[in-house]
Amino acid sequence: MPGEALEKAGNPSADPIPTGRRVDTIGWDTVEVGGHRVKYAACGTGPAALFLHGWGLRPNAYRRSIQAMARAGCRVYAPALPGFGGTRELEAEQRTFAGYAVWVGRFLDAVGEDAAAVVAGHSFGGGVATAFAYEEPWRVSALLLANAIGSPTWALFPNEVRTMVERPFWDWGRHFSTDLLNSPGPLRLLPMLLEDFIPNLVSNPLGMFRAGEFIRRADLVREVRAIARWGIPVTVAWSDRDRLVPRSAFDELRRAAGVDGVVVDGAHTWLIADPARFGELAISALVDSGALTSRPGTTTGEPSVHSA
Repeated sequence: MPGEALEKAGNPSADPIPTGRRVDTIGWDTVEVGGHRVKYAACGTGPAALFLHGWGLRPNAYRRSIQAMARAGCRVYAPALPGFGGTRELEAEQRTFAGYAVWVGRFLDAVGEDAAAVVAGHSFGGGVATAFAYEEPWRVSALLLANAIGSPTWALFPNEVRTMVERPFWDWGRHFSTDLLNSPGPLRLLPMLLEDFIPNLVSNPLGMFRAGEFIRRADLVREVRAIARWGIPVTVAWSDRDRLVPRSAFDELRRAAGVDGVVVDGAHTWLIADPARFGELAISALVDSGALTSRPGTTTGEPSVHSA
């Protein structure tokens, strides 16, 4: 269990919030996982939920998205994944999606939670969330994937399919820059991203490269198909101006999950720019999980997105 009190949100367990304390107040704490200290955010009350961040970032950049998820009616835990945010990188033999899944399970144990009503992940975090739901399905009631990696398909042509492994590194960098320019308020969004990206790059550049290498080889289509077959509700969301995770990859994952999928307006980092929309998806995922049937002041209808 965590050894230090949260700075703002009290104990990491889902204790009632004191009178006058906002439900969406984020607290930061550290916990020991596998003998190493891990910093994480905790926010909200209700059934436990997990939020897993994207490559090169930390939970910090997703503060408002985490708060929006908590307002949906859950207690959100958002750890800095191995290799990022000061969390020790996994050993070479564990540096796989299955290895990250084992680590996520140990993190849940460390904060005293047996299961999560919703496991949500963005981009790289979506791949980790998928692997966790596949490896330990008894601990996951619903899966929410936002622009998740996991499809091996990079591009589709009339007579050719290109895989992510064939995608050159310069193409990833080119589209990362385009993503920022296509985001609403890029001057506001850029400092939030650099606040996480630069410290990660400075403290562990090789670790970021090593993570990027196995991300390029991600193929979690079979896992998504199995998760859906086991009856775990899967939400697959994607944004219409994302060039990092292409439409073909989104289509492959949503078909594997047996769902239409939802498409939102925005670039790859849309949930950072528009956390309220992400919160709507979180409400729907909580309802699907069976953990939330109704909540005063919220609606559980369709979010402001359109089907694929």
